[in-house]
This record gives sequence, structure tokens and C-alpha cells, in this order.
Amino acid sequence: MSPKIRLHLVRHGETYLNRYGKMQGWSDSPLTDEGKLVAIAAGQRLADTEFAYVYTSDSGRTLETAELILNESRHPVPVIHRIKAFRETFFGGFEGEYSKVALGQIAENNAGISFAELMQTVTVAEFADMTKKADPYHHAENFEELWTRIRGGLQTVIDLDYAGDANVLIVTHGNTIRNIVNQLCEGVDVTIEIKNASVTILEHEDGKFNWIGFDQ
Repeated sequence: MSPKIRLHLVRHGETYLNRYGKMQGWSDSPLTDEGKLVAIAAGQRLADTEFAYVYTSDSGRTLETAELILNESRHPVPVIHRIKAFRETFFGGFEGEYSKVALGQIAENNAGISFAELMQTVTVAEFADMTKKADPYHHAENFEELWTRIRGGLQTVIDLDYAGDANVLIVTHGNTIRNIVNQLCEGVDVTIEIKNASVTILEHEDGKFNWIGFDQ
């Protein structure tokens, strides 16, 4: 049997663009004071967990969150590896737009219905494709582009050297976490909110991923 690798997927703490209700994919903004507090609280919940490896996206908000989490650790802290693979979805021309405006435009462009109605009928993969279609510049990532990138990052983590069962901390983004769970774990409702600094846990063993839970 291969080692059991427990992935702790943490969404970054609240940022100023989150607070202002704006689309934030590859664009970045610092953590708010509340964002820092929830990151510290996540670190306190994880303080007794020893991590073999730590990964973040290359966004400043995930690095800031990871540092606050690791400051609470009661174990030696590994080097933080920052990789593009764990970035948030790129929203193209919708980056920085008010979320209500952007999501409404995406729904109207593709189906002529409201965003709430749309999300009851499409998968997260279909929504990524719809976002690219609705983006005036067509620079937004479609699902294939998004998942190819994320999958490469996950494979990097799984292929690391492990002495035995281990924990890995990956500080990333809400839609990235949603797509990981949606692709790797059957029967999980991924329409729920992925809260700032929440911990989603997956286990990998013998080539299979198992979902342990959201908001742990």
C-alpha cells in the first residue's frame, strides 16, 4: 500500500476585493484585518498537525494566509512552495468587476436567465466554459485550461517523497478547491460556500482520493 496523504486545502483569508464584492482570480489584494484573524484561527485549529510539505498559489493572499497559519504551529515549519498551478480561476475581462454584475452577465450571455437559476442547472465545469464564452476578451480560463493546470499541481504533490503517512497543507482559493473536490470525489455537493480560511480535507491512498469534509 502507498502512504496515506492527507491534503488540507485551505482557502485564503478574506481580502479587500472579497470585502468589496469584486471578482478576484489572478488579480490580488491583501488580507483585511478580519481575513488575518480567520487565518490565525485556522492555524490554531491546525496547530497540532505536522505538515510534511506546504504549498500555496503564487498569489500574495495565499502566502500571507499560510504564514499566519504556520505561525501557530507546534511543529517544525516546512519551506513554503509557491506554484502557479494552485492559482484561482482566471476570470479574464471580469477581473475586478463587481461579482453581482459579472455573474449576472455570464448567466444572461449564456442562458438568458439569472445567475441563481443558472447555478441550479449547470456544473462547475460548464460554468467555467460559460465564463470564457461571456468574457468580452475570451481570456478567462475554460474548464479544460483550469483543470489541466490544477491537476498538474496535485500530481506534483502526490509524487513527492514521503516516508509514510503524511499531511500536506495547500493554501489556495475557493473555486480551485471546489473544482478539485468536484473532479476527484463523487457525490459531494460543491455548490456550498467555501468560506475564507476554511479547511477542506481529502485523503489520497493507492491512487484514489477520498473526501473527508468541508470547513473542518
